[in-house]
Order: sequence, then structure tokens, then C-alpha cells
Amino acid sequence: MNAVTVKSLRSGARVTDWIETPAIVHAEDPHFVRQLDLKERMRIARRFNPFFRFARAEMFVAYRGGRPVGRISAQINQLHRARHDPQSGHFGFFDCIDDVAVARALFDAARGWLAAQGATSISGPFSFSINEESGLQVDGFDTPAAMLMNQARPHTGALVEAAGLTPEMDTFAFRLRGGAEVPALDRLAAQVAASAALTIRPVRVDQFAREVRLVIDIFNDAWSENWGFVPFTDGEIDAMVQELKPFYAAEYGRFVEIEGEAVAFILAIPDVNGLIQPFRGRLLPLNWWRLLSGLKKKRFSAFRVPLMGIRRAHQNSPLAAGILALMVSEALKEARNYDLDWVEFSWVLETNRPMMALARMIAGPPVKRYRYYRGPI
Repeated sequence: MNAVTVKSLRSGARVTDWIETPAIVHAEDPHFVRQLDLKERMRIARRFNPFFRFARAEMFVAYRGGRPVGRISAQINQLHRARHDPQSGHFGFFDCIDDVAVARALFDAARGWLAAQGATSISGPFSFSINEESGLQVDGFDTPAAMLMNQARPHTGALVEAAGLTPEMDTFAFRLRGGAEVPALDRLAAQVAASAALTIRPVRVDQFAREVRLVIDIFNDAWSENWGFVPFTDGEIDAMVQELKPFYAAEYGRFVEIEGEAVAFILAIPDVNGLIQPFRGRLLPLNWWRLLSGLKKKRFSAFRVPLMGIRRAHQNSPLAAGILALMVSEALKEARNYDLDWVEFSWVLETNRPMMALARMIAGPPVKRYRYYRGPI
């Protein structure tokens, strides 16, 4: 059998191999959604991705017989180091054929680079940050993944453990049918709306940049004590505004206000994976138009709710559960206006008991589990 070689991205050809690797690994997966090649190039380009303003990274591709068979990133996130562990190192973008030797070679390369950066531990996957695609899918392989959620093969988790890492935290994705109704939730939401001194309003798309900054201001406060939290930066917020503004509609998001102050939000995003799956990574010549047209004409078949939060000052108040119920109820009501296959809430930390309980109440068991791992350098 040919030996495994691992090379860093030092040429355009290897960048192409990096982008092709997931399609090679997922060749037999009917649910795999290849992400847009142009976007994937921009994600790893230091001049385009705001992640590199506070972090540094190296990417590696594994080859056997001249063919790419796996990939991994290694990165140092200075914001994570400042908040959690000054010697932390992360990995991400791990895709690998079902071969322990390939996986170990990739992790050896990642560990070597991280050690040279002063790291004493490796954890992930973060691709590149916890605020981007993160966690490794370890079950729920019978349905497509939602946008910005990891896609892995059933063997991948075992490869990570074979490389010397152990599970650290699990998160979950919950789904409801597009037209689902949850009467108990709607009753609670109606009671809260009628009895409390609060209002709920849609996103003001004519002030979209300001509204996104308000979302992130609440999020950075609401999530600040959670496992793995790293705040969104101004550069990441600007990138989010640029990406969402062309198609975002007012009814996709809601703010809850108390006496005029926004204290909570819920943000849904049309799931573009269903639109781009037939593109096979290509935007040209006409797929860019098909994508934009599908979003503007609301031809998508699913929603994902990736962001939701309540300011810390209100999280332990008697209204907290009611605010959550009100926001989720409004999101599901809006979803019933579209011909959707499903609405996904993801991800939910296994330690977030209130949200796990609410998600199970409205959706039943989770449909997918995502795992984070940690190990020594």
C-alpha cells in the first residue's frame, strides 16, 4: 500500500485538492451537499476571512498515491486563548477516508504546527471558529445537514479517537416538520404576550446593519458564560451583514423588547443547502442567478435557527421561559407560511438544560448530534 504524505497548502493546486477532498470522502453519501467552491476558497484566504485578524492557521492535505484522501486545519484563536486557555490549539475541517493511518498522519501534522505555536492541547473541530461551522457529526446520517453544520461520515468520529482525542462536549440539532403546530407552546406564548410588559417585533431590514449589530450585542451577552464562547468581532459582523442583506426578510427574525429595550432575539435563515446541492460547488455560469433567485422568491425548503438568546440580566427572571416560548412560537408560525420540509434549531449544548427541555418538548428527540474532542499535543 502506498505511503501517506501530508502537505501544507503552499500552492494553488493544493488549494484545489483541499476543496475537492470532502467530495472524495463523501462520494458514496447521497445526502452530501458540496459547498460553493468560491466561498470555500475565500474561507481559507487570509485577506478575505475576518477570522485571520485575530487568529493564525495552517491547512494540510493528506495524499496516498498522489490522490487527496484527507484534510485538516490547525489554528490558534487568540480570542479563545484570552478567554479560556492561553495554550489552547484547535483543529477543524477534518475530512478523511476510513483509514486510521491517514487520520493519524493528519493529526500529527496539526499537532506539530500547534506545538510550534506554543499550544499544549488540541481541541475541535472548529472550522475555523465556534461561531462558524463547528462540532463533528456523529449521528443522524440519514438526512442532509443544514447550512453551516458539519457533514461527516459515520467512521469519522472513530478516526478522531484513534488519533488520541477524547469527547469533550456534545451539541444537538432538533427538527420540526415545516407546518408543525405546538399548541402548548402557542398557549404559553399567548399568555406571556398578553400578561407581560413586553413587545415582539420583526427585524427592520431598512436598518439591517444596525439590527445585526443588535443581534450580536445580545448574543455576546447572553452566551458569554457558555462553554467555548468566543465573542463575534466587528469584522465578522460586517461579513454577516454583507452575506445576509441581499435576501434577508423582516419576518425571518424577531426581537423581544421590554420598555423599549431589546432583551432577546431569534434569528432564522433560509437553508441554502437544498438550493446549492445540485450545483456541485459551481456558481458559474448561471448557478449564481439560480441561488439568488431561489432566495429572493423564497423557493427554499427549510429554515435553520442558528442564533437565539436572552440578555443575562433576564435569564433567571420569571419571564425567561415565556420569552423563549414566545420567540419560538413566532418563528414556527412564520414557518407555516412557507412550503417547508423542516425547521431546524441548532446547535443546542447538552448542558443547556432549559433549551434542551424546550427543544425536546416541541420537536421530540434530536435528529443529529455533533461532538467536540480534546487531546494532548
